[in-house]
Amino acid sequence: GKHYICREKMSDNLVCIKDFEVHAHEVLSRNALDYYRSGAGQEETLIQNNRAFSRYKIRPRCLRNVANRDLSTTILGEKVSMPIGIAPTAMQRMAHPDGECANARAAQALGTVFTP
Repeated sequence: GKHYICREKMSDNLVCIKDFEVHAHEVLSRNALDYYRSGAGQEETLIQNNRAFSRYKIRPRCLRNVANRDLSTTILGEKVSMPIGIAPTAMQRMAHPDGECANARAAQALGTVFTP
């Protein structure tokens, strides 16, 4: 049955949250999917986080030169490649046999933050 996302490299076609959700349905077991989609207690923090995230809007900038992009910044004085990191998440081995180690390697390869 389905247990893990065991891919050395995920598809480059996963570009938005919905794409990742569809992919997760294809490769994860029902138990893993239910675990990752849920929150603690009454799921109040999960609901608040989803509401806060939905308020972000991307403002398109048409006809801009994007040949030289740089997303790097500093976090607590340390330079990172982008202002995106991997937050603490329990039970990562349900998604990949290497669990937290796989995410730590991915963050290091991308030059960003992993918080175990």
